[in-house]
Amino acid sequence: MGGPLRVYSGRNRPDLTPIYRLFEGLTDTKVALEVIYHLDVERRLIEERDDPRADVLVTNSQVAVEAVRGTGIFEPYAAEVARGYDEWLRAPDYSWLSFTAWPRTAMINRRVLPDPASWPRSLEELTTERFRGKIGMATTNEETTVSQISSIRAAKGDAYTWALVDRLLANGLRTYESNKATRESLITDRNAVALVNSSNYHVFLMEGNPVGEAWLDQDEGGLGTHLEAHVVALVKDARNQDAGRAFIDFLLSADTQTLLARMFGETPVNPSAVTGPVRPLSKIRRTKASLAKITELRDSTREYLTKKGFAPPARD
Repeated sequence: MGGPLRVYSGRNRPDLTPIYRLFEGLTDTKVALEVIYHLDVERRLIEERDDPRADVLVTNSQVAVEAVRGTGIFEPYAAEVARGYDEWLRAPDYSWLSFTAWPRTAMINRRVLPDPASWPRSLEELTTERFRGKIGMATTNEETTVSQISSIRAAKGDAYTWALVDRLLANGLRTYESNKATRESLITDRNAVALVNSSNYHVFLMEGNPVGEAWLDQDEGGLGTHLEAHVVALVKDARNQDAGRAFIDFLLSADTQTLLARMFGETPVNPSAVTGPVRPLSKIRRTKASLAKITELRDSTREYLTKKGFAPPARD
């Protein structure tokens, strides 16, 4: 492998620097990292496709990369671990691969709801009086919000979904500019519930905050929870594709997946990884919605939510 591995990252939290340093230490391949705002990184690759300046893309949304897969900016790579994936964890042609999953959960402020028996069990329950003005969720600044609502549209239809959004808003749903701000609102605003990714709960708990985690709509026949993932992709015509493939194999390895679960509470996609306190994928009831349909609904979901007051006030 000659020259540095050039990584464009649309992910800025949690910081993957320990993972890049470990790869460098194991392979003697220098990682040249450029962090780009997550809503801009795919556009940057499209602009540079005639002269690629990155070897690998690391970012935080399957939907964002699937939306641009047809432009041909990615080089398919069927990594050994990915060949055993469920279909929703990869592009149909292996142009992008998930490297950790992010299930949506409800983070609970245990100072407000000390008894686990009082924690919500469904999104519908959050529209009831006892949660009035006590729920936080990120704006459309976060792909997580757009993807979660799109998955509900795909599974239950527009009439049900938009009525649910209206009832949440009527019940005093508070919106914040990022998942980070949403989780912090549990303490600063004394919210009872924050709709976030499961990894947000683990990171916030490890900082010493009095929080718990409620899994919503997990009963038999229930809606399930939205499951998406952080992704990695090899850039087409990249200068150092050998290093790119080696990095992808490293990222998907059981050891690295175990480390990501330990450090950041992220859900491994390699079944050989040790999940520890992180709920394994096999134990999560996923909302029944295809990634293709969620991607198709992305723009119209963002547009509708923006009109409803979910527009981000500023980049975070």
